[in-house]
Amino acid sequence: MNEKQKNVLVVEDFASTRKCIRLILEAANYNVCEASNGEEGIEVYKKSGNIDLIITDIYMPKKSGLELVVELRKKNKDIKVIVLSDGGESNFSNELGVCETLGATYFIKKDLIIVELIKLVNKVFENV
Repeated sequence: MNEKQKNVLVVEDFASTRKCIRLILEAANYNVCEASNGEEGIEVYKKSGNIDLIITDIYMPKKSGLELVVELRKKNKDIKVIVLSDGGESNFSNELGVCETLGATYFIKKDLIIVELIKLVNKVFENV
């Protein structure tokens, strides 16, 4: 990874999960911005103007993570996105394909965040 510190926007409706992700990323020397739903995530993204990666939940109030990905891809087709989910109310066996079709870079299950998140974020930035 290059010397410039990367900026990551975490969009997650559960405050405890957002905090966990923030702590993991900050310990790995990433700058972190937060939003509690897709609508807020779009506003934070627009105001920041300097987001290198978005990590978003799928199931959230106001705007889902999938709606967030679609909207932000219209503004920046090269933005890197990691989608995370615990499955919500349905089986998410097909979410990986849906997320990739919509332009997400990677998909991760929430129960793997602590073990796999930094590996995945570092992998995103290795290809930059």
